[in-house]
Amino acid sequence: MTDYFTYEGRLNRRPYFLRMAAYYGIYLIIWIIVVLADYGNDIGIIIFMFLLLLSIPFHFVGFIFVVMQSIQRLHDLNKSGWYLLIILVGLIPLIGGFIVLGFELYLLLVKGTTGPNRFGPDPLGREAEGDIYPVQSLNSEVVDAEYEEDRKQK
Repeated sequence: MTDYFTYEGRLNRRPYFLRMAAYYGIYLIIWIIVVLADYGNDIGIIIFMFLLLLSIPFHFVGFIFVVMQSIQRLHDLNKSGWYLLIILVGLIPLIGGFIVLGFELYLLLVKGTTGPNRFGPDPLGREAEGDIYPVQSLNSEVVDAEYEEDRKQK
């Protein structure tokens, strides 16, 4: 569960898509239940209020979940989490929604950075193109030592 509510690390496309699909699927089910409930009597109104109160923590936790997953996805693209503020452009009438849609498609479709980047190792375990060092070598001293050793051998 800690991977779901942290901004550290990287998240590739498949888990990001699956996690977002699960979240929005649960969100859709909750709202279908709210819409289909019978509100013609006192019991229906009580059920509606209960579901409404139940959905408030879900929205709060869900908002944090979506933000953290999106930040991890941006990290996989070697971008800062602050790029997530682009969604505020959605407040602009007419064009904002298209910009946000484009940003969401970018998160879903663009391949992450190959090999390690400043946010951590590649979640798929790939090495950077042209890189002769193992993915686990994120420590600069280890990389420098390996570089010097390779250089002496050549």
